[in-house]
Amino acid sequence: MRPFGPAALVFSFVLACGSEPQADAPPTSRGSVDATRLVEVYNGFSFGNCQSGDDCPRVFAKAAGVDLGASGKQPAANPRRSMKSPDPAWIPEWDRLPGDEAGAHYAYEALALAAVQRSWAASCDAAYAAHEKSIDEELATLDRGIAEKNRDPNPYDRLAGLLALEPAQPKKGALGEFVAGSDAVRYRWEAAVFEAFEDTARTFVYTFDAYAPDDALLETMRPRQPRAYERDAFCLDASRGAIANVKPLPDTSAWDADVRGMVRFAVPAERAKEIAERRRQLSVQVRAKFAKTKIPDPKLPTGIREITLDRVTAFERDGKRATVTAVSTREEKSGAKTVKIDDTATAAFADWPSGVILAPGDAVSFYGAEVRVKDTVIRSTPELEHLSRASALEAKHVTKIVTKGQTKKYFR
Repeated sequence: MRPFGPAALVFSFVLACGSEPQADAPPTSRGSVDATRLVEVYNGFSFGNCQSGDDCPRVFAKAAGVDLGASGKQPAANPRRSMKSPDPAWIPEWDRLPGDEAGAHYAYEALALAAVQRSWAASCDAAYAAHEKSIDEELATLDRGIAEKNRDPNPYDRLAGLLALEPAQPKKGALGEFVAGSDAVRYRWEAAVFEAFEDTARTFVYTFDAYAPDDALLETMRPRQPRAYERDAFCLDASRGAIANVKPLPDTSAWDADVRGMVRFAVPAERAKEIAERRRQLSVQVRAKFAKTKIPDPKLPTGIREITLDRVTAFERDGKRATVTAVSTREEKSGAKTVKIDDTATAAFADWPSGVILAPGDAVSFYGAEVRVKDTVIRSTPELEHLSRASALEAKHVTKIVTKGQTKKYFR
């Protein structure tokens, strides 16, 4: 059967039953078919008139005034003998059908199948057009938001702003390329968040705090694809009942085996195979993009740990940088000796959340590392070791701030 593309499809929205066929005409003799009547029935017969498991060719023939009998294969007037294809675009192999009365049922099978496929394709085209318009609008809005947040020079404001743009969340067990939560909008947001964490030198935060999409989402979501692919992939899913508010194609397999090669399909089998292969390729590409963050047991980089300064004593800002000092005293046991440590910890932050000023007594937690520790012995006896410790800390990312009794997390 000759190939076809989306441009050849008819754009009319027949979501449910389409137009009903004309009332049954009186049966004709075997030798003649009312061509005008048959064309009217064909143009009015839709997928809504053909339920899964129905003997649709028999229903079609009866509407055209032809009785195929209880078996649906009784000899009858054969339109193939007396007329050209009523729809060459959808029944391109009409001339290959038998022309005798014994083979009349093949013509009605082809007519019914073509009418079902044609009307359903028009319905799917309209549904895809609505989906395309909605996705275009959502992506345009999201892209404007992403561009705005990415202009923010403060990493905390930038990341918080991007995270706040999150679209519909994935629904467990209900993922799909054209389903909100796992569609192209979701991919665009996931990619933007990942890229921003990388750009702000926080890939380890993205990985350790589990911001990466899970395996099911990586398998499903994809970047926006060309319309020629999207329409066919959308209709392939819709034909199987995987698109909300779009009725699936009726199952015609009980009667269409002999004429499938004579009729054009909304999504041909060859095209379905191409889509499956393209989806496999896209899944590989998406997994590759996030591969560095998909670690079975993510850990912080060597030397990095989460540190908390419970009692801040001093806070200074210098442009983007900030310095936080905290003094604490603790005691440890070393055998029979008590070790008392007066610890002055100074943490240097390369960047700091905007608008946040710490006051004495506030607390800050962050991912960071000790870069220098110096102990000075104040007193040493067999029973007591009193040390003054100066700890220099390099902070990588603030995880939590407690100020004025209020807690803010970045970004759990």
